[in-house]
Amino acid sequence: MAKSTRRPQQIYAIVMWALSLVFAGILMGLGSLIIKDLPRVDKTVTVEQFVDAGTLSKIENRIESSEREARLLTRNTEDANSNYMSAAADYQSARASLENWRAARTATEAADQNPQVITRTKAVEALRDKERQALRVFEDAKGAQIEASRAASDLRNERAAVIKAAQPQFRKAQKAQEFKVFLYRLALTLPLLVIAGWLAMKKRDSAYWPLHRGFILFALFAFFVELVPYLPSYGGYVRYTVGLILVLIAGHFIIRAMRNYLARKQLEESRSEGERRQSIEYETALKKIAAKTCPGCDRAIVARDDVETDFCVHCGIRLKEKCGSCGERNISFHRFCLCCGETTNSGHQSQTPQNQAPA
Repeated sequence: MAKSTRRPQQIYAIVMWALSLVFAGILMGLGSLIIKDLPRVDKTVTVEQFVDAGTLSKIENRIESSEREARLLTRNTEDANSNYMSAAADYQSARASLENWRAARTATEAADQNPQVITRTKAVEALRDKERQALRVFEDAKGAQIEASRAASDLRNERAAVIKAAQPQFRKAQKAQEFKVFLYRLALTLPLLVIAGWLAMKKRDSAYWPLHRGFILFALFAFFVELVPYLPSYGGYVRYTVGLILVLIAGHFIIRAMRNYLARKQLEESRSEGERRQSIEYETALKKIAAKTCPGCDRAIVARDDVETDFCVHCGIRLKEKCGSCGERNISFHRFCLCCGETTNSGHQSQTPQNQAPA
């Protein structure tokens, strides 16, 4: 029962969906090119645009000079530290050599080496003085380096203070720019949404519905990709307000559609069974019965194990009937008996007077 639709119809439905998707994809690509080629209004706004250019330039130059000086002093400090470490190593080596020599002199008690003691001691003292001098040079270079680093840090803080003072103007201009971009994109997207809504309401039964459906998909893509991400926030109020409006609009149409559906069903149920059967499409009826749903009122078909369900208990429409030739039970919408192939009552009713033979 579920496979009552003709195979070409199934293929046709798939092809039509593919046509809608391809058409929507082409429109999306074309729309992206149009937005890309149109004059750009979303120019980047920077905070530096709201700072006095002369003041900021002077601070930048001073920072650059201070950082350059700090780099030079860092190199001098490294060189001074290297010289100090070398002088300290020379002094420690000479001092160890003197101690070893004194130990050897004590062991031999060579009196003729006294002048050498004085000479060696003076040499070690000279190396110690050199070490102290190198340490002093290193400490001076280190102090100058620290002072230059602090000066550069103070200048950076000064620049940060100047930029911070321009933040209110920058945020105001940024919000204005975001709103401008949103209005620009809204002007392009809103007509698409209006046309898509009109097509969805008026052209669902059109022979060109696959193309209309593709345009609707394109409009939805433009709304959710090209417009929603650029919606100004303003603390979330705007987005929640827009969301509320969309929900109210959607709710209005959904509620109205449901009320119209219920009114239509109520009107249909007040008509005779023959009139209702004639208004139900053949394929639709077979699909609904296969899904255990009444094609007349869309309610679930009530069934019991010991009772054959021939009628809907809700609207009274006939669901199954016996063939007049062989007595086999058929779905009442079948045009031919599934057992003997004779025309059923539904088949007789579907014939027009032009197709009936003269009496």
